Amino acid sequence: MTKIKYCFTFLFLFCVALTNAQQTHIDSLKQQLSIAKADTVKISLDFQISKAYANTNPDSMVLYSRKTIQLLHHLLATENVDSFKMQILWNIADMYQYVSNDSMVFYAQQVLLICIKNRNSFPAGTEAKALLNLAGSLWWAGNYPDAKETYFKALQLAEPLADTLLIGRIYNGIAMVNRNAGNYREAINYYTKAENLTRSIPDNQVLNTLLVDKGKSYEQLGILDSAYTYVQECLSMYFRKFQGKNVYGGGIHSAMGVIYSKMGKEQLAVEFFRQSFQLNTEINEIRLLARGYCEFAEHFDRFNQRDSAIYYATKGFLIDQKFNLLVQQLQAAALLTKLYKQENKIDSAFKYQQLMIETRDSVFSNEKINRLQTLEFNEQLRQQELASEKTKSEEERKINIQYALIAIGLVTLIILFLFLSRSFITNSKLISFFGVIALLLVFEFLNLLLHPFLERITHHSPIFMLLGLVCIAALLVPLHHKLEKWTTVKLVEKNKATRLANAKKTIDKLEDKMKDPNESSKNA
Repeated sequence: MTKIKYCFTFLFLFCVALTNAQQTHIDSLKQQLSIAKADTVKISLDFQISKAYANTNPDSMVLYSRKTIQLLHHLLATENVDSFKMQILWNIADMYQYVSNDSMVFYAQQVLLICIKNRNSFPAGTEAKALLNLAGSLWWAGNYPDAKETYFKALQLAEPLADTLLIGRIYNGIAMVNRNAGNYREAINYYTKAENLTRSIPDNQVLNTLLVDKGKSYEQLGILDSAYTYVQECLSMYFRKFQGKNVYGGGIHSAMGVIYSKMGKEQLAVEFFRQSFQLNTEINEIRLLARGYCEFAEHFDRFNQRDSAIYYATKGFLIDQKFNLLVQQLQAAALLTKLYKQENKIDSAFKYQQLMIETRDSVFSNEKINRLQTLEFNEQLRQQELASEKTKSEEERKINIQYALIAIGLVTLIILFLFLSRSFITNSKLISFFGVIALLLVFEFLNLLLHPFLERITHHSPIFMLLGLVCIAALLVPLHHKLEKWTTVKLVEKNKATRLANAKKTIDKLEDKMKDPNESSKNA
């Protein structure tokens, strides 16, 4: 009990100090806003004020978010370049995150429409990234079927580009949908795909994200040793990369707190939860803060401290309800229903049970669950077809390489025969002709051999593929000229030797013929 009192005291004092510091910061930002002239400056200040109000005054946070959105709309109305419009629209969608889920999704859709309109002029991968962002917005709004379908569409566009980090981000998104829907094994499968792609790239954010989420998936399955391994690796990478700077809040610390709690290490769990609250509050990470409160409530329930469990579960639920975080709201309502039943407070249990049922019907209706399963099945079929086509393509490539080697071998044998034969004089033009044929065959052989490597490093870009082939030709042509020159010299020497040999044979025959009549006359 002493530990819990210490924890509550620390959190109270920390919140008081942080609130005072935030108010001073907000006053400073408001003063700057009052004298700002440019819209871009006003947008930046409104955004900062909105973030600063996140944990102290949610209504003010929403108010300044709306002011930021209004200024962004004014900026959008004066912008004519689609690439800049796209960025402004995405900023509007981002600002709607804690204001209106429907508006957030709408403006993410507008970004995608601009990308489709400029499909032939925007850089490769822009549309896939827009689909990825739209899928993230749908996931945030709790629309998992549409989120999953959009992630799969993004994956289909990203696969031909061979952009490792982009594909890894998409796999992470699909895994998040599966994990939040309770499909932990399927989530681990997609996290593993992303891990296999990005493990060799040092300190990348895709790997950092998947490590903690994969660890949480194992934790939710009760496989705590694997969960601890992944979350601990994520923590190590985070500290190594950011040197203790608070960049993403305390989600990793909260995950480690849950693992220690389930391992029965109460003191360590409380310490990590405390750090999590501090980090999330510092950067106004509302979603992670609310989730952390509910996970802390589960910790107290695990150690039979139901008053504290109800307190933190209620804090998490109110934040989730305030900002329409549907999935977390469902989890918090389910936890509160369980806790109040244990306390035999039937009215409160019934209240939260009704809220839980309503939210669950909204997010996880039978129709939506069936659609999620159908989407997953269709994607598995598509992946099987892709694997089959890849295997077939590899077999065809191997056969073509064998044909090229056979052709190179035949031409080489012909050249060697003509070059080494002592029976007749070889025309140098004939050797040059076969040399050109051999050069073309070698170039085609190298093209077949190196084509997958070139595709991988150039991301299927036609210009870079062409440059790669030009570089190969630039190496082959001088080598061919040197070989042709050397062969010509040797061929001239061979032809001279052949002519001398033929002349010697002719002289010998003539001498033999001259000797034969003389010998015949002497005998007569």
